[in-house]
Amino acid sequence: MALDQTGPDFPYEKNMGFFDHIDELRKRLVRIALVVVIFIFVSFFYVSEIFDLIILSPFKEGFWGYEFFCKAGRYFTGKDVMCWHPPALEMQSQQIQGQFVSAFKISLVVSFIIAFPYLIHQIWQFIKPALSIKEIRRTRSSLFVVSLLFFTGVSFAYFFLVPLASNFLLSYSLNPQIKNIITVSSVTGFVTFMCLATGLVFELPVLIYVLARIGFVSSSFLKKYWRYAAIIIFIIAGIATPSPDIFSQLLLGLPLMLLYVLGIFIAKRVEKRREKEES
Repeated sequence: MALDQTGPDFPYEKNMGFFDHIDELRKRLVRIALVVVIFIFVSFFYVSEIFDLIILSPFKEGFWGYEFFCKAGRYFTGKDVMCWHPPALEMQSQQIQGQFVSAFKISLVVSFIIAFPYLIHQIWQFIKPALSIKEIRRTRSSLFVVSLLFFTGVSFAYFFLVPLASNFLLSYSLNPQIKNIITVSSVTGFVTFMCLATGLVFELPVLIYVLARIGFVSSSFLKKYWRYAAIIIFIIAGIATPSPDIFSQLLLGLPLMLLYVLGIFIAKRVEKRREKEES
C-alpha cells in the first residue's frame, strides 16, 4: 500500500510502496554497518590502549568513581566509610582464542557506542519522509536528547556502577582458600555489558514518548501502574548490574525511576499537544 505524502504539510512529495521502504531501509542499514565496521577496525588497532586506559581503569587506584564515593562518604558521614580501594586483579586467558575474542568484543562495543549518534540519525532519516513539517521540527531536536541519554547512561555505569559492583564482587569471599583469578573475557564482558545495557535502559523517556505519541500509553496509565513499573525497573536494574548487592541495583534503579517520572510529564505534554492540534 503506497503512502500518499503530498500536500503542504509534507516536505517530500513522493509515493513510496512497500518495496521502496524495504530498499530504503536496506540502504540505511548498509550505511550503519559500514560505519560500525570502520570504527571496529580503528578500535581494534588501538585495542591495547583502550583495554589499559578504559577497561582496566575502574580496577585501579585513583579512579574518578572511587574518589567520588570517598568524598560523598566524608561529606555525609564525616568518615572514610566509602573510601574503597579496588582489590588486586589477577587475570588469565583460559582459551586459545580468549584474548583475540576479548579484543574483538571491546572493539565492537566501542564502535557501537561511538557510532550511536550516526545510527540514530540514519533511523530518523528513514522515518523522516513519513513526517510532516511540524513533526520534523519537533523530532529534530530529540535526536540530541536520544544520544545524550545514551551517553549519560554509559558514563553513569562506567564511573559509578562498574567500580561499585566490581569492588563488591572481587571483595566477596566464599572461602579464604579460594583465590580470585579472573579471566580477561570476564573483565571485558563485565565492563562492556554493564555500560552498554545501562546506556540503552536510559532511553526510557524516549520509549515513553514514542508510546505516548502512538497512543499506546497515557500519563494517567503511567501514574496508575507506577508500582508495577517500579518492579520491572528494578528487575531490569538487577539484570544490567550483575552484582547481587542491593546497593548497586538501587544506584541504577533510582535514576531509572526518576526517568520514569520524567516520562509521565513527557506523556502529559504529548497529550496536551494532541488536544491542541485537534481543537
